[in-house]
Amino acid sequence: MSKPTLIHLPDGQLALQTEHGPEAVQISPCFPWTAPGKFLSLRNSEGEELCFLESPEVLDEASRKLLEQEIAQSTGTFLITSIQTLKKEIELRCWEVTTSRGPRSFQTELDEWPRALPDGSFLIEDLFGDLYVISSLDKLDPVSAKLFWPLIG
Repeated sequence: MSKPTLIHLPDGQLALQTEHGPEAVQISPCFPWTAPGKFLSLRNSEGEELCFLESPEVLDEASRKLLEQEIAQSTGTFLITSIQTLKKEIELRCWEVTTSRGPRSFQTELDEWPRALPDGSFLIEDLFGDLYVISSLDKLDPVSAKLFWPLIG
């Protein structure tokens, strides 16, 4: 069986390439948020499962990027791609980051640490409850990794 392929339809909907052509799909997580992006069901408008993904790694790079964008937009989770600054201020840790949706600034309490998730990613919750994900330490540039390492090392 070939790898599943995802595309965007002209109207912006995510679609799965099937033997009958592209079919619009919605992503339905099958497991708790502690494993974001894993074990996903791609379902058509009738709720029928067209494809089950154990991991985005089974997709080609372009499809994986589309899937990650859709997940980030639908869950309200920001995917951190780089860290510009990470400073301590009175009882707070102040972050300036670049996410898959652009630059963001947020704060966490000093005693709030990134949570390691089973898939190797890290989850950060800011003071307002927004969630940020670093998919893996090795996907960060060296400067970002150096800033982040003391929080998980």
